[in-house]
Amino acid sequence: MKSADKSKVVVVAFPGVQMLDVAGPADVFTLANSFNVEPFYELVSASTAGGATATLNGIDIVTRPIIDLPPAGIDTLIVAGGAEDGLMAAIQDQALAAWIRLVAATARRYGSVCSGAFALAEWGLLDGSKVTTHWSAAATLDRHYPNISVEADAIYVQDGRLWTSGGVTSGIDMCLGMVEHDLGRWVASRVAKQLILPVRRLGNQSQFSLVLDAQAGRYASLVDWVRTHLQTPISNDELAARAGESQRSFHRHFLAETGQTPAAFVEALRLQVAREHLEQGASAKAAARAAGFTSDEHLVRVFVRRFRMTPAQYRMTHGTARQGERK
Repeated sequence: MKSADKSKVVVVAFPGVQMLDVAGPADVFTLANSFNVEPFYELVSASTAGGATATLNGIDIVTRPIIDLPPAGIDTLIVAGGAEDGLMAAIQDQALAAWIRLVAATARRYGSVCSGAFALAEWGLLDGSKVTTHWSAAATLDRHYPNISVEADAIYVQDGRLWTSGGVTSGIDMCLGMVEHDLGRWVASRVAKQLILPVRRLGNQSQFSLVLDAQAGRYASLVDWVRTHLQTPISNDELAARAGESQRSFHRHFLAETGQTPAAFVEALRLQVAREHLEQGASAKAAARAAGFTSDEHLVRVFVRRFRMTPAQYRMTHGTARQGERK
């Protein structure tokens, strides 16, 4: 395939950009090339002036000046996020704003990672759309731009040609979604595996991690124990005993700490494990066994109650394609 035939992906950076907002998408598209029959993507990092651009962590990245990149030749445009002062300077950069508006008008798709959504919003490129950004900034985005529908906890959101993602690593998930759209689920799954991602997170999943939130609190050790014992029966009595509290106190304290009862929390962890196995193509029976449900019928009941679909329907919608299957 000739270079001119490749899908040109441009990631826009600025002084103070979050490095992973650039490096994560770059690695996804570069690895996708290695799993496709011929390289499909041509990756370019760009900034207004080009040259060495300092990232938030102090490491410079090499960028091309936007003047060297004709808008009509760009297939995918991604605006990275970063430090507030750097982002504000980028928003006020009239040359950059004009160029991005031209690209967005003709590109097959455009979008942002993390706080890059604020730049697109300020330039009028999110009006009337469903979007997301980092959970800590979602309320601010929603308040300042009333013409935008903000899905605060989504990992990423696709609304037509527009793709937006939450914070930092969610840019990887978004770009994996783009790769799946372009080259099929097999390639996207192989890229995820190469990046040693435990499971590909889908756009409708939450930015908030049940485990991470709980691991930061008073029951961190207990949560770690639960995660390694999901395949065995876990009673509230046993959890309270391991926490060194009475049943009544434990229930009250755990609910205050996690927002869920102990039983609901264990069930949510089991559902999380079951979903991961279903997404990897496991049967409902195998997923139920791996997650510690008493039977596949038990998993079906809980799954329908929580997600309004059966495990089989979930696997059909979200499961990875069989190895070797191409779009």
